[in-house]
Amino acid sequence: MSKPNRLHPITIVFSVIKNVKETIIPIVFYFIVFIVRDDLKNEIQIEGFGPWIKFIPYFILILVFFIMVVAGIIKWYRYTYRVEEMELRIEHGLFVKKKRYIPFERIQSLDFSEGILHRPFGLVKVKVETAGGNIEKSEAEMSAIKKEDALALRSLITESKNKEKESEGFVENIEATPKESILYKISPTQLLFFASTSGRIGVVVLAILGFGSQFDELIPFDKIFKEMEHVAKAGYTIIAILVAIGLFLAWLASVLLAYLKYNDFTLEKVGDDLVITRGLLEKRTTTIPIKRVQAVTITESLMRQPFGYAGVSVEYAGGSILDENTEGLIIPVVKKKKIASLLQETLSDYTFDIEFNRAPNRAKRRFFFIKMFAAAILTALLSIWLWPYSLISILLVVGALILGLLQFKSAGWNLTDNQLALRYRGIDQITTYMRKNRMQSLNMSVNWFQKRADLATIETSVMSGGNAHFSVKHLENEDVRKIYEWYRPTQKE
Repeated sequence: MSKPNRLHPITIVFSVIKNVKETIIPIVFYFIVFIVRDDLKNEIQIEGFGPWIKFIPYFILILVFFIMVVAGIIKWYRYTYRVEEMELRIEHGLFVKKKRYIPFERIQSLDFSEGILHRPFGLVKVKVETAGGNIEKSEAEMSAIKKEDALALRSLITESKNKEKESEGFVENIEATPKESILYKISPTQLLFFASTSGRIGVVVLAILGFGSQFDELIPFDKIFKEMEHVAKAGYTIIAILVAIGLFLAWLASVLLAYLKYNDFTLEKVGDDLVITRGLLEKRTTTIPIKRVQAVTITESLMRQPFGYAGVSVEYAGGSILDENTEGLIIPVVKKKKIASLLQETLSDYTFDIEFNRAPNRAKRRFFFIKMFAAAILTALLSIWLWPYSLISILLVVGALILGLLQFKSAGWNLTDNQLALRYRGIDQITTYMRKNRMQSLNMSVNWFQKRADLATIETSVMSGGNAHFSVKHLENEDVRKIYEWYRPTQKE
């Protein structure tokens, strides 16, 4: 691969699509002002131009699109990549030519994705992730190359790194082909359950509201609100039914999105890497080096925990925070009791079968008192404005009590050799396992109310794409000090 290679010409299409997406709002605004509004068009009168002046806005749009296409062609022509002297060398630039040389030893992984336009041509999009790279984006990105070329590039990088280790005496026996084993593959039943309980309905609703706010001049909101006034006069029952139908449709949309994104989710161990493939319309491949794993997190949502199901993710260093798999999800949904057997051999540094030390009973009321107080104030305010329908808001107080009790029940910790495990709950129950040498910091804090009850809060963080933080409140002060002394470096260390 020492000869410079260009990307597939379909890269031009991707470049145009990207430019259109980035400028869609001003283009739509321009379209509304100069093309849709006929009354404004009729007011434009410039002597000497004649009746065809009305076509000028269309000519401008065509010119802008033409410039995008030309820019895409130039960027495609000037983008080349090659392998030389154990480096991936990339040259690119629209007006100023830039050169980027990435040594093999810095490359942590090559992540592949196949969109709808990639598959017919046997192409993939390649993201190059490096150790200590920019967390805002991947080190380099090749938007469309042949799949066999991408696989050959990955094999070449792996072989070169293995040869370097062998020459330095770190590796005695290197296999030509890394050993592969499937650790987990989502079943149709699991996928349906995962999609149905994904909790993405809020994302869908916000997306719809955001879309509507961008096109409020095209959508007749005034007429819609006037019609809703007639509906409101018919009674709150009809409104409740319409809201329920809207939420149900949003739930169906969230199920569809989760189904498309996580279809055929597979976790494999390939050599010293975890390789994740997923997606129906767009197939993605993400590689996570095992040695870069900083922490393992088990998440039990309110909807899945009663059925004994949980998801597993890892915090890992080297990935960009804008990566599609920034959450490090390696198992979307599985029976919690099976997690240890699935991962123990691969992540042998971690101990999953442990008993947690819980928060003391005197801390119980501190988990729900403030929440109930805030819910009671909100209920009182709503009662003033919406009486008697606001009486249903009393459920907020009950909900605050139940959530606080669940958070008290979840709060816990465990120390096992060089591992710290913390368990806590926001809405979902989170259990995080961290090795001592992977922790970036550990803090203990005591506020005035905790001091009276001899309680404390423990907080720690690990390095990852988003610099993850974990904390458990209202633990026994003596236990928190024990954790702190365990983490604090000794003179021998």
